[in-house]
Amino acid sequence: MKLPIILILFTLNILGQNAKTENNPEKMIMTSGSQNSRYKTVKIHNINFDLAVKNKDTVYLQTTDSKFITKEGIYVGKKLWELPFYIKQNLTKEDGWGFFYNLPSGWSIGFCEGKTCTENYPKDDSAVKWIFKRK
Repeated sequence: MKLPIILILFTLNILGQNAKTENNPEKMIMTSGSQNSRYKTVKIHNINFDLAVKNKDTVYLQTTDSKFITKEGIYVGKKLWELPFYIKQNLTKEDGWGFFYNLPSGWSIGFCEGKTCTENYPKDDSAVKWIFKRK
């Protein structure tokens, strides 16, 4: 129940009320292996997020800010060896985008290995590169 509320709040923030945005023209972000979207960087509770909105609806939200910590205690920079075994063994590969795992909190963690981000399966010393939600 909290996920939709959070996404609504982020969407409302980017549409004008409380979020601070960087003044950058037309930035694009890769939201999957085959999709790019326009985005804005917003700061919420002093944490930077990249937010993609389509038709006033949040379609993608990510952070590379290590200050953000999921309910599961995962943050950008946390090593694979520090994560539970079931996460290490069940990463999903999305060609050209990276490896990821969907957490119970609704957030997902991403790993990028090599030039294509999917050249090899993450090793124990690989770190979480980004945390995201997408529709």
